[in-house]
Amino acid sequence: MPKFLATICLAVWMPLTAQAGRATRADLTFPGYRAGEVMPKEAALHWVGWLRDRDFDVAGFVRDQATVELILRDDDSLDALVHAGFRVIERELPTADQPSLRGSLSDYANPTEVRDFLLATVAEHPTLAAMTVIGTTHEGRDIYALEISNNPGVPEDEPAILLNGLHHAREVVTPHVVMDAITYLTDRYSAGDPQVMNWVDHFKVFCVPMVNPDGSNYVHTAEPNHRKNMAPVCTGGNLGVDLNRNYPYHWGAGVANCERGTGSSGNTCSDTYRGGSAASELETQAMIGLAQQERFLVAVSYHSAGRFIDYPYACNDGNPDNRMPEHAIIDEIMHGTADGIAAVGGVTYDVYSPIAIGPVNGDDTSWYYAHNGTYPLIIEIGTSFQPPFATGMAEVARNRGGWLYLLGRMGGARLDVRVADHLTGEPLSAQVRLLNFTFDTGELPRMSDPLFGRSRWLVTANVTYTAEVSAPGYQSRTLAAPVADEPVDLLVLLLPNGAVLGDFEPDGDIDMRDYYRFHACFGETTAACRVFDFTADEDVTLADYAFLEDALLGPE
Repeated sequence: MPKFLATICLAVWMPLTAQAGRATRADLTFPGYRAGEVMPKEAALHWVGWLRDRDFDVAGFVRDQATVELILRDDDSLDALVHAGFRVIERELPTADQPSLRGSLSDYANPTEVRDFLLATVAEHPTLAAMTVIGTTHEGRDIYALEISNNPGVPEDEPAILLNGLHHAREVVTPHVVMDAITYLTDRYSAGDPQVMNWVDHFKVFCVPMVNPDGSNYVHTAEPNHRKNMAPVCTGGNLGVDLNRNYPYHWGAGVANCERGTGSSGNTCSDTYRGGSAASELETQAMIGLAQQERFLVAVSYHSAGRFIDYPYACNDGNPDNRMPEHAIIDEIMHGTADGIAAVGGVTYDVYSPIAIGPVNGDDTSWYYAHNGTYPLIIEIGTSFQPPFATGMAEVARNRGGWLYLLGRMGGARLDVRVADHLTGEPLSAQVRLLNFTFDTGELPRMSDPLFGRSRWLVTANVTYTAEVSAPGYQSRTLAAPVADEPVDLLVLLLPNGAVLGDFEPDGDIDMRDYYRFHACFGETTAACRVFDFTADEDVTLADYAFLEDALLGPE
């Protein structure tokens, strides 16, 4: 007899035998649906939002089974669900000393095993991989990042992607997705795979398999259902802060774009406790520091469970006024990622765009986009937190198709703006705007990085984009750039205020002395000659001569 048929009679209330506050897992069907029935996306959005509005801990849901997995901590919670029309399929009390669960967990990587895996990767591929400590936790554990590149540890003017796992301690499959990417890329590069070699030679891949090692340790040694970090709050019960409610963008309850609910909790004992202030947590600070240093083009945050890809602005209700400014490209890469996953294992991942499955605020993907201009995804893998290891690894293999798609897409339609001082050629940190978009939902200005003067944008293909570039002390410029289906490099040279092209002396006048100097500079690219680069292509050619001639003759 199928399991759900054997247990569906448990839809009536059963008294809990566990002590109050102990985490209890419950599988339920959504109101109005039977187990195994496919429910519409809109219904799933409604009921998951209903649960999160009431601070229920949603472990995961399966839309094509009409089931949801919750973590409950008291009898009253289950009572309220039954009265609302949810039907209990199965309940159990997973604890650290339950043999079946501990056996399953022991196959998944704990913090020490993740560290050892990264060390072994660097030892095996020293010219491809570099391991760094990006932060330290409350309990003194290091948070590790691994860079994969043909020049690891060396700053380069290349697009970068971030893959991270285990913001939430009990989501034990997620580090393995990131570790799989590490193994695949390093092994395939060393084996001479031309596609992988092209990616690794031209991109930088940063991997943080375990954002929350303290929480992971607690899951593996004490409480398998623990979600948060181990910050010393709610010390008598459900301690810690939900790291994926602690990022600065729209941190806190009742902010704009979270009209459907608060999206996080101010209760220290809640599973979605957002912390005492934005970015209060050491783990959050470590991830923010890495992102600000590397300026990722793409970032993927792996969670479980539910088999869906959620809209990066996790408070969005679908209203066009609240969508991400670059909605079209976000929607494109969400669907492309889902298609990549489906192509590997034939399993469909739902795409929640533009209505997020939230509401959620203080999440990392919203922050990556709004504060850094990174194109982010949150992917909820699998159908449960801690499936049998073989089941979890099958889900890891499916998700390989998703991040492989993203690496390929990074080499597609893209606008790379490079900003430099017109007269010296030195890179500039400047504000770069694409006038095709209106940024009015709290996004910070996008600045070119000071090291290379670079600002990168993923864009939809076959569109002409208009870039407006400005910096204090410089004359602004606006340029058009048509983009087809491959990257376009747009050089923008900014002229200092008061400077005049062609005025070599400079004396405020373009005369014959400048004309003679032009001939001496012809074909030169030295800094002294850049004042004659009228065409802003970092060279002095015949094309510039026409402009100089016009400047000498003056208006007719």
